[in-house]
Amino acid sequence: ITEPTRLALVPAQGGSLVFRLEVPGRSAHAAVRDEGVSALEKFMPIFEDLRAFEEERNATLYHPLYERLRNKVPINVGVVRAGNWASTVPESLVAEGRVGLIPGEEIEGFRETVADRIAAVAGRDPWLRENPPKLEWFGGQFAPAEVPPDAPICEAIKRAHEQATGEEPIVEGVPYGADMRLFIRFGEMPCVMYGAGDVNVAHAPNEHVSITELTTATRTIACLLAD
Repeated sequence: ITEPTRLALVPAQGGSLVFRLEVPGRSAHAAVRDEGVSALEKFMPIFEDLRAFEEERNATLYHPLYERLRNKVPINVGVVRAGNWASTVPESLVAEGRVGLIPGEEIEGFRETVADRIAAVAGRDPWLRENPPKLEWFGGQFAPAEVPPDAPICEAIKRAHEQATGEEPIVEGVPYGADMRLFIRFGEMPCVMYGAGDVNVAHAPNEHVSITELTTATRTIACLLAD
């Protein structure tokens, strides 16, 4: 799969689970704010705990192909919607985010871990204890996947990259998911990632792919096919 690997050979991809969290509050006029319950304020401890959870996971999870990464399993809250008027205490909040996994972790067990973590924070708050947040898993539910770094497909790509560049490729894992998981987990077919471009500029302003890398990747794939 020609994902943007910076011409590195990637035999291990991360997984990600997308979630939606609904946090209830109670509306009130802003002039008597204390009569309401701000869903935004109730969400903040959950958000902070998710950040702490990310740090804990990075400190304890180990995979040899992920040791170069500062953040192996990112947790990102990408959408937050709360309230409906500046002069009303927000009676509801909806947050949507993504939690990362590394190879060796499975979706079902990890969903329960995240749910338990959120429930534990809610259980420490009197309002949320009586009005618990609602957690929903939706959209992309991508399992991690990997093949051994010395698998035949890896050795073939190493040879092809060396033919094209005169150097051995870097071999590493990545924290994002791609279609390689479908070939490995459902097609029972060895698969890796190798391609031009850098994920650091993906989904960002000035997203681009280096033409030099693109031509190198093309030569490598041509050598791979010929081999």
